[in-house]
Amino acid sequence: MLFKRYEWMLAKRYLRSRRSERFVSLISWSSGLGIAIGVMTLIVVLSVMNGAAVEIRDKILGFSSHVDIQGPGEQLDQWHGWLEVASQLDGVVHSAPYISAQVLASAGSRAVGAMLKGVDVSHNDEIASHIIKGRFINAEGSPFQAVIGKDLARKLALSVGDQLRLMSPSGGMSPSGATPRMRAFKLVGIFDSGFYEYDIGMIVTPLSAVQRLNRMGDGITGIELFIADRNRAASVAAMARERLPVGAWVTDWQHRHRSFFKALKTERMAMGVILSLIVMVAVFNMVASLVMVVMERRKEIAILKTVGATHASVMRVFLLMGCLLSGIGTLLGATLGLLLAWKLSDILAWIEQMTGVQFMSGDVYYIDHVPSVIDPSAIVVIVVCSLVMGFFATFYPAWRAASVPPAEALRYE
Repeated sequence: MLFKRYEWMLAKRYLRSRRSERFVSLISWSSGLGIAIGVMTLIVVLSVMNGAAVEIRDKILGFSSHVDIQGPGEQLDQWHGWLEVASQLDGVVHSAPYISAQVLASAGSRAVGAMLKGVDVSHNDEIASHIIKGRFINAEGSPFQAVIGKDLARKLALSVGDQLRLMSPSGGMSPSGATPRMRAFKLVGIFDSGFYEYDIGMIVTPLSAVQRLNRMGDGITGIELFIADRNRAASVAAMARERLPVGAWVTDWQHRHRSFFKALKTERMAMGVILSLIVMVAVFNMVASLVMVVMERRKEIAILKTVGATHASVMRVFLLMGCLLSGIGTLLGATLGLLLAWKLSDILAWIEQMTGVQFMSGDVYYIDHVPSVIDPSAIVVIVVCSLVMGFFATFYPAWRAASVPPAEALRYE
C-alpha cells in the first residue's frame, strides 16, 4: 500500500480546521477553489474557441468546395474532359463546373459590390437546403434568376419576386474601350448560410446566365469537387494534379484557408497558456497555505517523529494534503466547466434575449452566436496538467514538514 491508513487520517484531519486555525484552513481551501475556477475557465474558453473554429469551418465548407480545379488562365474552355477525369477520382461524391465573378448589384438607388457565382443547378443541394424564403434556382424558364443572402437582401431592401440588376465589368469591347454589361435578374429565393461573409456578399445564379452576361461562350472559371471525407481533401487534390493536364491549378480547402485556421489554432494555444496562469496562481497559493500548516503543526510533527514516524511518512502526509486539495479542485472545476460548456449556447441565448445585448456580431466574428464544442483530448490535458502541477507543488511544503527537528520543536513545550 502506497499510503498508510494513519497518513490518510492525518492528511484529512489537518485539512479540517480547529478554532485557532480557521484562517489557515480557509487559505488552503481557497487555493483549491482557485484551482477549480482556473480549470473551469480553461475548459469553457477552449470549448468556445474550438466551437468557433468548427462552426466557421462548417459554414465555409457549406458554400465552398472541398477541392477547386482551375485552368492556367482566367477562363477554362476545354473543361468537359477535365470534369470527367475529376469525377472519377477516389472519394469524390460529385463534381460540377462553376463561374465566379465580381459584379455590382443594385436595386433602386442602392448598390453594393458582390460575388456572382454561376452554378450547375442540379448539383447544389447544399445551397438549396439553406433557402429560407422562396425557392432555389432551377433550369425551367429564363436562366436570369438569382438567390441572395439574407443580409444582402436586407441591405438592398429586396424580397422574393423583385428585380435585381447586376453589372459586370467584363462585358466586352466597344470603340470607346471596355464597356460593362448590365442585366436584370429575378430574385427567386433568399438563403441563410449562417456565415456573414456569404450572406452579405454572394449571389447565386445558373451557370448559363453568367456565361451570357460575361459573353464567355461555353467557358467556366473552374470545377468544384466534393468528397465524402473532407479531411482527405489534400490527398484527392494531389491525385487530381497527377491525372489532369499540365497547367491545372488545384487547391484544397485546407490550403485555401490555411492562414485563417492556423491563426485560430495559434490563438487557441495562446489563450490556453494565458488562462493556465490562473491555475498556477492557485497552486502557488496552495504552497503558501501548506507551508503555514507546517508552521502551525510543528509540535505535532515533532511528536510524530518521536513516536517513530519516518521522514518519508511525514512527507507523504503533506503530499496527500496537496493532492487532496488539487484533486478536489480539479474535479470540481472539470465538472462545472463541462456542464457550463455543454449548456453555454443556451445560457448565452437566454441572456441575450433578456438583456437585448448581442455577444457576437456576425459582421465582426463571421458567426452570430457563441458556439461551444467540447474537445475530450483538451479536457484530458487540462485535468492531467492541473493534477501534475498540484502534485509537484506540494513537494516543498512536504519537505519542510519532514525537516522539522523534534528536539528543537519541543524545546519550549
